[in-house]
Amino acid sequence: MASASRTNLTSNRVRLHQHSIVGEGVFRMAYAGTYIGGNRNNQEAVCKRFKAKYRLLESEFFAADFQIADRAIQYAEDWNEMCEHGKEKILITRGDIHRIDGQKYLVEPLIRYFTKFTSNNGWIADEDDVGWAVLAMEAFSHYTYHRSGGQMIVCDLQGRYRDDQYNRGKCRFEMTDPAICSRRRNYGPTDLGEKGIYSFFANHRCNQFCDDCWHRPRYADQYFPTSSSTSMIPSSMAHKLNMQYRTTFRQGINGILEEDSDEDSDDY
Repeated sequence: MASASRTNLTSNRVRLHQHSIVGEGVFRMAYAGTYIGGNRNNQEAVCKRFKAKYRLLESEFFAADFQIADRAIQYAEDWNEMCEHGKEKILITRGDIHRIDGQKYLVEPLIRYFTKFTSNNGWIADEDDVGWAVLAMEAFSHYTYHRSGGQMIVCDLQGRYRDDQYNRGKCRFEMTDPAICSRRRNYGPTDLGEKGIYSFFANHRCNQFCDDCWHRPRYADQYFPTSSSTSMIPSSMAHKLNMQYRTTFRQGINGILEEDSDEDSDDY
């Protein structure tokens, strides 16, 4: 089975272009870089660093980041095996941590023409805005729920579809920074638990990339404000993701979720 990982290969050095910002998320800045040596010598890299006020999240987030990538790669490899002619093949980016000038950066191959397809709070892009690719990404999240026996979904899917009109076998999705929502909340501060799973299915409508035999949860509801931005739950509120709490949330500053209502119940 071919690997679904997209890595730095043998390139373990990078030149950071600190004055060239290629993107900005809620929690991190992304700077341009260039690989030095190895298989990717002189290719473009992206170097992601936490903003100063979120630096305390760094250790927890980086630890979860590799765990998420490895699990997403596992499901992408299964998905790729069943894809017709590799048309919807998925590669998941897995970077490495580099320390540059005393600061930690997550370094990985740059993705140009970046599109956000889904978030971890139930938001799904409109097909009219981003095209058919969002349908395949939705279906991949649904597939991961089925493949995991209903224990989790891979979500927060972003990247690009790389079309090769001369060699259809090389067409593929190149994705980065996925999240996982799981029943046991094993995947860090972007894991919104069962409520994240149910929020996705409250918005997902099966399409031509889904299979009729794939399981869906019997229950679905939207617990979070839908936003294309990645949502993060502070550890002090993580217990509110348990289904015994009828808590709904509002989007706080910079994607940090805040409690909106709380009607506790032990028989939910």
